[in-house]
Formats: sequence, C-alpha cells, structure tokens
Amino acid sequence: MPAPDFAMEIAELERGLGSGVARIESDGESITYRGVKDITSALSYFQQRAAAAPAGVARSASTYASFDPD
Repeated sequence: MPAPDFAMEIAELERGLGSGVARIESDGESITYRGVKDITSALSYFQQRAAAAPAGVARSASTYASFDPD
C-alpha cells in the first residue's frame, strides 16, 4: 500500500470544508463525513502527519568534470 499523499488529502479536505460538502473523494476513494467536526478532525490529523513525515531525500547538486591534459 503506497504512503498517503498528505498534501492531496489536506487539499481535498479543505476543498470539501470550504464548499460545505460532507463527501470527500481522494485518490479514487470516497469518504462521507458526519459533519464539520469530523472533517476538521481529519484535516488536523493529516496536517500533523504531514508535519511529522520525514522530508524527501534531498539530492545535492552534482557536477561531472573531466580533465584531458592533451
């Protein structure tokens, strides 16, 4: 099972909360919340998970240099 995309979950919850929709669809799945309290609770959960998630592996810039003395 792939890791959840916290940014996508947060965006969908915020969109649903802003439009007054209790049924949120994300990544092909649908969840119906009972009310605003449940949506804000889920939003808080995903925001906390996103803050605690390890950052992506940072890749340092690299350069390939070649020296030809001829």
